[in-house]
Amino acid sequence: MKHLLFGAALAVVAPLSAAAQFLPTIGTDAPRICPDQPARPDWIENIAPREAHKGQLVQMMYRAQGMQAVAESGSCGCDTRFPSWESSQEYYYEHYAALERYDTQQRTAEYRRTANDFSKIARPICELENNW
Repeated sequence: MKHLLFGAALAVVAPLSAAAQFLPTIGTDAPRICPDQPARPDWIENIAPREAHKGQLVQMMYRAQGMQAVAESGSCGCDTRFPSWESSQEYYYEHYAALERYDTQQRTAEYRRTANDFSKIARPICELENNW
């Protein structure tokens, strides 16, 4: 009986472990949309957890910038939707780098609202170009 239970358990686990080998690992694959999009800056990728709010602000600024560009241009090319990170970083350093955590989080929320607003216009454009 013990061998029968072990065999049954093995029959259930073996296919699961084999299937697990084919699951993609999060963060290792190229993006599905615009695989050549600029990578996040190293400092954002390697930011200390206590400073993560700063990286989140820059990422939201970047997202808002891309959505706005698509909405205003009517085009969802990869260079439009995913521009260089340079201008978002520069603006952050000039205007927001010295903010306290709370103020940084407030700015992040504002940029999130802006990105979401422009996203309503940008999404149909990008979907038509198979870029969403």
